[in-house]
Amino acid sequence: MRPEDAPVMALLRQSLSYHSDRQEVLANNVANANTPGFTPQDISQDSFQEALESQLAGRRARSAGVAMQTSEAGHLGGRAVAGSNGWQAEASPDSQTTINGNSVVLEEQMVRAQENRLRYETAMSIYQKNLNLIRMAIRPVAR
Repeated sequence: MRPEDAPVMALLRQSLSYHSDRQEVLANNVANANTPGFTPQDISQDSFQEALESQLAGRRARSAGVAMQTSEAGHLGGRAVAGSNGWQAEASPDSQTTINGNSVVLEEQMVRAQENRLRYETAMSIYQKNLNLIRMAIRPVAR
């Protein structure tokens, strides 16, 4: 078993991936703040939880080996997953809509982005601490 195959490391990688994808969606919302008719999107925490639970359930079911996954229905073998990570961006209009039909409120998007950044940094810190613990455990003992 490789150190990065530990369940806690897989969980943290999934969390980092979720927060990275969510940051990309939020940045797209901010970039389109003046686009007429644009509706902001977001990746819900529920979507992440469902993808994570299905991943963990699949891991328990196939403990003997690793099953290949595909991101497109035309790929050979494996099973198709929704999106690359199992979560989808959904329309999430903010509290106000302007005359041109745009419903992006920059303040709300910035608060979401900041909260997401803090969660990403927390997961990254825990990931790095786990790597350091693994490195310490496999380091040879000096005599």
